Amino acid sequence: MLVYMASFKIHFLVLNHSGPGDAQMSSLFQANLVGNDFAQNPLEIAYGSKVTLKNVGYGGGLLHSHVQTYPVGSEQQQVTCYHYKDNNNEWVIKLPWGDQTFDPNGELRFVKNGDIVRLTHGPTTRNLHSHTIAAPITKLNYEVSCYGNATIGDINDHWVVEVVDDLHRGKPEKFERIHSLTTRMRFRHQNLGCYLRAANAVLPQWGFKQIEVSCDKENNPKDPHTYWNVESHWNDRREYSNFRMLKWVY
Repeated sequence: MLVYMASFKIHFLVLNHSGPGDAQMSSLFQANLVGNDFAQNPLEIAYGSKVTLKNVGYGGGLLHSHVQTYPVGSEQQQVTCYHYKDNNNEWVIKLPWGDQTFDPNGELRFVKNGDIVRLTHGPTTRNLHSHTIAAPITKLNYEVSCYGNATIGDINDHWVVEVVDDLHRGKPEKFERIHSLTTRMRFRHQNLGCYLRAANAVLPQWGFKQIEVSCDKENNPKDPHTYWNVESHWNDRREYSNFRMLKWVY
């Protein structure tokens, strides 16, 4: 047992630098690697923030989309979970359709538990979307796609933020604002009531063998594959934070 535990200790002492395989590990584990830039992330998530979303389930990747479309189902833009970092993992948090209260130059408005949001794919400007079309692999779930643009969309682009907990602050009753890295949350589709989920279903070659993202009709509050946390976070109007204080949490 001592040899077994010592091997892990040596492993973490030697392999302690950031690299291309970081996305395979949890966000908090990555935050403590030498060369990682998470310490430059603003802490509190606001509307207008650009983020990447990490799935908390075992082996979870980053919420991802790309210009390729589904060859089945809606034939809209694919949404997947991807285990490597690139620009196609970036999303912008926006207000729901019809809410004109956001002023990009006004006072910051922070995302809170119970808020209804739109998640807009950064490179393509399409909105994270679900509908009553079956997912390509997990047929019992609904398909998740990207649809529309900055001016075209509907209520199926709306997701309700449900905070699970915060690994540093505890239960959601103890805090109001969502933090990057530590706040775990779920996204419930406002219209259908299903939950954004990424498990271990692998898409065929047309999906580049990436992980299927679907909308799960079953509300299982303990399913970690429906948990997400903000990993990378960019907002020019927020100060940098420092996550070294979280070294004890993985």
